[in-house]
Amino acid sequence: MIDSVDELRLFIAVYESGSLRGASDRLRLTPAGASKRLLTLENRLGRRLFNRTTRKLSPTTDGEIFYRYAQKILISVNDAEKLFLNRTELEGHLRITASATFVQSYLSPVVSEFLRGYPKVTMDIIPTDQVVDLAKSGIDLAIRHGFLADSTLIARKISSSRRLICASAEYWVKHGLPEKPNDLLALDGVIVGKDSSWTVSKGGSHHLLKIKNRFSSSLGEVVRQMTIAGHGVALLMDWHVREDLEKGTLVETLSDWVVEPPVGIYAVYSSRENVSPVVEVFIDHLQEWLKEYPL
Repeated sequence: MIDSVDELRLFIAVYESGSLRGASDRLRLTPAGASKRLLTLENRLGRRLFNRTTRKLSPTTDGEIFYRYAQKILISVNDAEKLFLNRTELEGHLRITASATFVQSYLSPVVSEFLRGYPKVTMDIIPTDQVVDLAKSGIDLAIRHGFLADSTLIARKISSSRRLICASAEYWVKHGLPEKPNDLLALDGVIVGKDSSWTVSKGGSHHLLKIKNRFSSSLGEVVRQMTIAGHGVALLMDWHVREDLEKGTLVETLSDWVVEPPVGIYAVYSSRENVSPVVEVFIDHLQEWLKEYPL
């Protein structure tokens, strides 16, 4: 039997952060207190929910199953709470930064619906592919995709994502589809930023590939357009090229290989202390939108 909703919140925080330290920071608990609560929950359920190492916790099979149910319960609780809130009371100013590609490809309708629902909120969107110093720039929230390095910032994962290797159909007709990762070394690379070193894995096999740089741009949308135009092979986010793949404008290759490291989409903000209600509500709004319109 679950003793309280707080136990579910703790379990989900541990699951998503992969550590008691991360979960305790999110919920403003001591690591010792978080550990005791988690152990109490496991004892009550009669199931081990996490495998423990000195550095991190990874969910067991029971933990994976329990996470899906815990999410549904908390969503229902949050929906019930919001039912009794007058959303027009929320007011304030929100400054968000995200990549120009993500703003154009996905975020704009999310923001539009948010403004429609909260008429007393004003917003600025700063589209840039550069990593912005949030505190110095006066940014409340960053939406970042990819692999996040260790940081003093708070990052909440809001969606999984992956990078894939693709080129135009015409390019593959001319050069042939690669049969193995090393075949990419003979091809022209259309590179996002300076990311010309690609790592792919399958099973226990890993390949680090130094791709020839035929063209590069810090803007993912420019790289996408140049790839469609047939100038080479690119490594792009799945949500960015989904429609191109469906239309056949771009064709994925080596789909049975995984591009490393794993990536996701994160809501990033400066501090857990005194987080603006507008920030919290927008993140919740974005997560709900993602459930209805997955990336």
